[in-house]
Amino acid sequence: MGRQIAAKIRALDYTPSTFSIWARWIPRVGQQTGRREARLARGHRADPRYSTPRMPRRIPQLDAVRGLAILLVMMHNVSLKYPVLHSQQLFSNGWMGVDLFFVLSGFLITGILVETKESQGYFKNFYVRRCLRIWPLYYSLIFFMFVIVRFLSASEFHTVVQQSSPWWAFPLFLQNFLIPISTNAAGPLGVTWSLAIEEQFYVIWPLLVRFCSSKQLRRVAVAEICISPVLRYYLSLHHVYLYTNVFCRLDGLMAGALLALLVRSDNFVPSKFLTRAWTLFFIAAPLAVVSEAVHARWIVFSFTAIASVSFVYLALYWKQQWFQAVMTNRFLIYTGSVSYGLYLLHKIPFGVAQTLHLDQHPLLALLIILVMSYALAALSWNLLEKPFLNLKRFFAAKALRRNRVSGATALPADGNGLV
Repeated sequence: MGRQIAAKIRALDYTPSTFSIWARWIPRVGQQTGRREARLARGHRADPRYSTPRMPRRIPQLDAVRGLAILLVMMHNVSLKYPVLHSQQLFSNGWMGVDLFFVLSGFLITGILVETKESQGYFKNFYVRRCLRIWPLYYSLIFFMFVIVRFLSASEFHTVVQQSSPWWAFPLFLQNFLIPISTNAAGPLGVTWSLAIEEQFYVIWPLLVRFCSSKQLRRVAVAEICISPVLRYYLSLHHVYLYTNVFCRLDGLMAGALLALLVRSDNFVPSKFLTRAWTLFFIAAPLAVVSEAVHARWIVFSFTAIASVSFVYLALYWKQQWFQAVMTNRFLIYTGSVSYGLYLLHKIPFGVAQTLHLDQHPLLALLIILVMSYALAALSWNLLEKPFLNLKRFFAAKALRRNRVSGATALPADGNGLV
């Protein structure tokens, strides 16, 4: 069987176009998923020869991907203010780590929803578990910025109000709509726009998954991926800020959703798509960098989505020893496990560095910011996030029996790209 698979891979006729390769990959998802649904409807089990091994509840490689993504974002933000050597140029595109988070979110959340779509309490369990994961730290941060800061420093509070109004946009997750450039909000509030996009995604996507077939979901995802660059180009001609617009950032979420459908499709063989994933990655990643360099951001997000979904696939299924050594590195895995706290809190230490007037000592500022960020994230994880996460056991949804019988890849029972 292994020789047959290898022969088929070598026989594939690859084209140099990123979108043509992507287009050839997508129809197979629907075909395989459709065959699987048909067999399940007839009560047939999937051929065990093609069954992929079940994964553990927590996949260390995905934590490592989170770790890489948050390090890119943090180094990008720190280097803008405290450049060390050539870090400003090296991490100028580090913001693309956010797109990697979006792909992870679409991949994991879609998997959770697909596997529990016919379970009792589908909507209640999903939304309560999301609230338990996201809200405690998020609303604690909002309380700190709009209440506590007022008593700590009147001048700082004035800056918060001036740059982050209307304040009520944040508790409603509407900052990416109501604040003209929400990335300019004060301190850590400036990174919350991505959480707003994910929350807005959660409003619609669970409904579609619940009432649509896998084939229909595939069509929705493909349509969104194709329409997004066209919409962004049109909006860019009218000088609309694309970066935090939810309608302009759905490529990654939908690419992740397609990957979730692929790994749950009938007769899915991981090795079959490895060459294609590498090809997509090495084409899309450079194109993303070049497109950003020529200020064609309307197409950048498409390339970052393709590169990110390819990298996630490789992290899961490419078993080369050196690569898996990186993807199971303890530091990266730990960084990924506290990535939510790092993401929301890493800008707070900027104030400490500014108070100490470290502009002339960027290396010291970098070290202080990183150490304080990890300390705050660790405190948040152990004292705030974990106690609420323990409540998830009261809202656990059981995956469909047919997923267990089919031998399709088992993925974490909960989680998203960032958290």
